[in-house]
Amino acid sequence: MSQLGLQVPKGYFISEDKLTSLWMEAIPELVRLEATDQPSLPTYETIVQRLDQLSFPMKLYREINDLMLPNKTYIVRSSGLMEDHASTSFAGQYDTIANCTTIDDIIAALKQCIASLFKPASLNYWQTQQLDIQNLRMSVIIQEQISAVSSGIAFTLNPLTNNDRQLTLEVVEGAGEQLVSGLVTPEQLTIDWFSTIGPINVSQILSSDQLKQLQEQLLLIATFYGYPVDVEFCFSKDSLFFLQARPITTIRRKINEGNWTTTNFRDGGVAAQPCPGLMWSLYRESWQTTLEKFLIQNKLYDSTNIKQLSINHFARPYWNIGVVKEAMSRIPGYIEREFDDELGVYKNYQGDGYKSKLTVKTISHLLTVATRITKTTQQQRQTAAQQHKQLLETYQSIDKKIQSLSSITDQQDIEMLWESVINDAYLQSEQTYFWQVYVNTVQLSMKKTALLKKLPLETFFQLISKLGEVSHVQPLRDLYEIVEIIVTNEKFKQEWLINSPVDINTLLTKQPHRLDAQRIKVFQATFGYHSNRELNLLVPSYSEDQQLVVDLLKDYVDHPEKLTTAKRSFSQTLTDEQLGKLIEPYVTKWQRTKVIKDIKMLRELLWWREEFKDVSTRFYHLIRQITLKLGERYSQLGYIDQTEDLFYLEKETIHSFITNQLSQESLQKSVQDNRMYCQAYRHFVPPGDLMETSISPEMENLLVDTPSSLSGIGANDGIVSGKVRILLDPKDIHQLQAGEILVTRFTDTGWSHAFGSIEGLITETGGVLCHASIVAREFGIPTIVCTAHATENLKTGMTVTMNGTTGDITIQKGGC
Repeated sequence: MSQLGLQVPKGYFISEDKLTSLWMEAIPELVRLEATDQPSLPTYETIVQRLDQLSFPMKLYREINDLMLPNKTYIVRSSGLMEDHASTSFAGQYDTIANCTTIDDIIAALKQCIASLFKPASLNYWQTQQLDIQNLRMSVIIQEQISAVSSGIAFTLNPLTNNDRQLTLEVVEGAGEQLVSGLVTPEQLTIDWFSTIGPINVSQILSSDQLKQLQEQLLLIATFYGYPVDVEFCFSKDSLFFLQARPITTIRRKINEGNWTTTNFRDGGVAAQPCPGLMWSLYRESWQTTLEKFLIQNKLYDSTNIKQLSINHFARPYWNIGVVKEAMSRIPGYIEREFDDELGVYKNYQGDGYKSKLTVKTISHLLTVATRITKTTQQQRQTAAQQHKQLLETYQSIDKKIQSLSSITDQQDIEMLWESVINDAYLQSEQTYFWQVYVNTVQLSMKKTALLKKLPLETFFQLISKLGEVSHVQPLRDLYEIVEIIVTNEKFKQEWLINSPVDINTLLTKQPHRLDAQRIKVFQATFGYHSNRELNLLVPSYSEDQQLVVDLLKDYVDHPEKLTTAKRSFSQTLTDEQLGKLIEPYVTKWQRTKVIKDIKMLRELLWWREEFKDVSTRFYHLIRQITLKLGERYSQLGYIDQTEDLFYLEKETIHSFITNQLSQESLQKSVQDNRMYCQAYRHFVPPGDLMETSISPEMENLLVDTPSSLSGIGANDGIVSGKVRILLDPKDIHQLQAGEILVTRFTDTGWSHAFGSIEGLITETGGVLCHASIVAREFGIPTIVCTAHATENLKTGMTVTMNGTTGDITIQKGGC
């Protein structure tokens, strides 16, 4: 916090490792224990006596003495590891000791803090949570003690309601220790992040000016850390001081109204990281209009006044799974658990959940729905090729128009083209893609249950794989062909091996007629609408920067074993004969025709989903390019500070400015607020699902994330063994070694180019129908999704065996 220019009392920090080394000899019962052992500890009173007799190193005395100034009072603050643990809430259990004026006072306070680790209440919680001995650790801060007029704790979100743009304050007069210890009842305040605090004083303790100062500086802290924090602060007579900040670790899956999820949004990329205002507003409109039309047209929802179908929370878009499940319950054969498994949705129920049933009351409506769905599916299959062709023609036409824009193009012409792309071309593309997604989701729900009554799950996965030339695989093929050109030319190969990626890029720019340079240009022209983080408008496309392509190629040139593995992974399309052989052991000749027909339909629908996703990616590329053009012009005119500022504005805000309904000042304020909102959640891993707060305590217990056995949901068949590689961000993909098993939270489209060189894929979220699962099946990669805590329970270097059909994962002994 000092880096932000905020006032933080001078202090001395003792890390967990250093402090543990000071006290471990006093409690030999903890020495040489395995991590999961439950030691037999002496009583708290005995530990206190041992610590009293313990001598600390003279070096520590000297370091603390160097900190101390005459006539200053100090406070010793504890910060236990369990207080900041991701799945526990332990704050306030450990001691903080104030009013230390001598070094002996501070040493005694240190020992009291250490002893508080072993208080009966602390140990009871530790044992109840089945935490290992590594959790019996703390760090300590020795700070100058401020003579506080008022003190408090601030949360950068509302922990009671999960309002993600609201500060929550608890304030008392005087020192904060009485607040932490619960000796007084604090004044409680909530302040919206971006609200204007007026002259009317809403606090009995803090002035309006103090509240304004807190609001401003707490938001600075939130954006600095990039995740929700709780902050201890105090006001002296003249100044605001911040004492310490730590993550808010127990954010539950609750929201005031409705049930929401990021599934598909997260794995598709749009909710993989904070979603700036423009992208959010685009998704909000296309999702609402298309899903609403689909539900009404297919008699899946009673009212034409459908609820809001998406929200922006934790700077990520969530969609209304409550409404969708209500609609799906009207589809013949719907089973809630199977639906949730396909998408990777968190389950707040036991058993199979809701099942649609044929009764006298429901049969008529179910038949009507089935008929509507069949007709909708037939229309989509009949028109898909023509829609695809028209969208590609529109894309090419707009791409040429954007490329023709120059510094002398009239501002109004740029604005008109921007409005046309956003409101017409993009909507047409995205609504077509979403429509295909909805058709696929409904048809899979209807067909899969029936097919699995005849076929094993492993065979089902085989039948919906090897779709043939899926568009998102084609750029990888092209990259590998360029690598072949490089490694089979000795001169090229040596240059690529000995030079850095930046130097290679410079070389190619100076020698544009080289074969490798020409092929890279062809790649950029053909697949330049892709990027390393697709559906993130802030990330440049490959067409914008040759260096991005060089970086990808360099990794394969340096690691030829990855190329060998990748080339082996490309699969051919399943033929009719192969489909027949796969189902032959399980169906009669009378069933064969119907089963083959259903499988072919599902394969066709899955293929078109990926093709329309590819088209969607193209149109997001266009949106980025035209928004950059408009942003560059606005920046030159001084309307905004940076070209990229427009990406933080919702499309309605930009339209209002274009049509003179919004002032420049308001435009810039919106940029500032939305940028801050995204920054404040950039390092936060939000819950994938949010649910209403009005659920029973018993149901809440079902939602608590506790480590489970290593298993998930199989998404592609195959049993493989290999070393684990834990990665949490696609920028670290270069760390992958050929033949490793990639373990990550989820894989959006930015991970796809790594699939060719891995042996298996394990994710904590995702579903059988997510983009990553489809692409993994094209590469023939065994895949397991929805593996709770996989990135925590597995470690890089472990050897595991995974079963992509059953979802089981086994850690091999001695495999680390």
